[in-house]
Amino acid sequence: MPADSHDASGREGTLPAGGPGYPGHITVRPQALNTVARAVSAESLGVDPSQVTVTLRDDHGLLGLEVATPISMPDLGTIGPGHAGTTLLQRLDDAQNDIRTTTTRITGNQVGRVDIRVRGAHITEERRVPR
Repeated sequence: MPADSHDASGREGTLPAGGPGYPGHITVRPQALNTVARAVSAESLGVDPSQVTVTLRDDHGLLGLEVATPISMPDLGTIGPGHAGTTLLQRLDDAQNDIRTTTTRITGNQVGRVDIRVRGAHITEERRVPR
């Protein structure tokens, strides 16, 4: 995390508002960062935000995220034979990249490492399209 935002000790920092010549400061509280990261993670993995836990940490000056969550998976009985889908590891890799870029874009804090711990699967029924 940037030194001017929030550090691992729990201290809050301030950012200059609007750059030079503009008075004021912007304070981003850790709870706001956590809420954004939780919502982004939930959307990326297809689960409800209430099922996701995010821990913020310092990652060598960047915002590090530890995400614990179930992942949304299709019911294997509802997909047809020869269904070409992505692997679980590929989905998690894609989710890491999505969580990193989207959280950075929304919060303005550069996100470094994103660790995802899958703690279950949320099975969803996919509807087959009749032929």
